[in-house]
Amino acid sequence: MATQDRDLSSAFARGFTIIELMIGLVIIGMGMTIAIPSFQEMLARNTMATQVNEFMLGLLRARSEASKTGSIVSILGQTAATDYTGGWCIARGAPSDCSTAVIMAFPPMAGETTLSLVGGTTPIRFNSLGGLQGGAAIDVDMCHVSQPGRRIHISLVGRAKAHKSTAAFAANDPRLPAC
Repeated sequence: MATQDRDLSSAFARGFTIIELMIGLVIIGMGMTIAIPSFQEMLARNTMATQVNEFMLGLLRARSEASKTGSIVSILGQTAATDYTGGWCIARGAPSDCSTAVIMAFPPMAGETTLSLVGGTTPIRFNSLGGLQGGAAIDVDMCHVSQPGRRIHISLVGRAKAHKSTAAFAANDPRLPAC
């Protein structure tokens, strides 16, 4: 009985062979080659969603500030009034840039993301009632190289809604971003 226990314990004390370790490493390597691209895509999707949500939050803040103060509040690009890729700000009144009356400033878009006004040359401005100044709805497109774009539609009453481009949209659908 004692010899049987000794033989059994010495069989377990050996550990893994080099072949077993190599097979384990190959399996782990194959799993990583599948997981890493999926993880990178997930990070890009989450970055895009975060940037859309940040812009939507800025729109809500500007609209709220306009109705709270009873005056015009503008959203302007740091580099150009209608291009928000290089950063943007919320400012009181109708300034032409982010140098005066800034309520809040936002950093440039991360990575290869672009954010720009569609078909317009005037910045986003909310009136004292929280509606858009100027009499027309506004669309803003957020695009990223490896992700479906988003179109943020701001209605005349100042409500904003983000639309993600999907296969369900027709080619001429106005909610489809021009990315």
